Amino acid sequence: MNTFKLKKQFKRRWRRWKRTAWMSLALVAVTILAYSGLSISSHIQRLLTTDFSETVTVMGAAPIEANRSEAEVQAIVKQLASTTPDDLTAVVLEVHYVCGVETERLGKMTASQVEVLLLQHPEWDAEVAADGLRVKQQVDDLSPLCKEQAYISIDALGNLNLYEGRPTEDKVIRTFFQMDVGSLESSLPEGVWEQLQQGIRVQDKDEYNSVISTFSDYAVDRASEEVILNGG
Repeated sequence: MNTFKLKKQFKRRWRRWKRTAWMSLALVAVTILAYSGLSISSHIQRLLTTDFSETVTVMGAAPIEANRSEAEVQAIVKQLASTTPDDLTAVVLEVHYVCGVETERLGKMTASQVEVLLLQHPEWDAEVAADGLRVKQQVDDLSPLCKEQAYISIDALGNLNLYEGRPTEDKVIRTFFQMDVGSLESSLPEGVWEQLQQGIRVQDKDEYNSVISTFSDYAVDRASEEVILNGG
């Protein structure tokens, strides 16, 4: 992709990212006006609250087919019975989001309770571990934590990272790929490089995908880029 096309792409997506921030302020303004008792025409309200920006989707976990049979559930329950002498199994749920994993302890369950759980959620992966049963749920969205405080930024080595909080706090959730910093700096529209260093706020999956897609053109390791774009 030539430099002219890249700059044009950046300008278009940069307007989208800035529009998202403006829309958030607009929603706050609408709320304040509503609580103040001021009337708002339906036309103005639509303009303030509708996102007319483009949607770019390049990654995310694909939904899992509901394909676990009752026989497979019985096999898991039988395996648990041989490893839990007190007939109670500690069950842990791992929720795998696009941007991370959250873990929840569901407590100890009897064999019949485990069976009901697995039959009710055939899309969950189940794994018998030494400490009990681990079930994994795939969610094609950002985690609540990411939606509240995730930023995408570049570090001193040129790696594009996902951060919990501001990049200055150095809490890296995930590293996507290393970028060609020289080409990146020379191609970015004015203001984008500084914003990338400070951190680009992402609050939903579309924003997350759009930022990664934009900067993936500068990935040094193309193999790593392919893994990221395919949800790896």
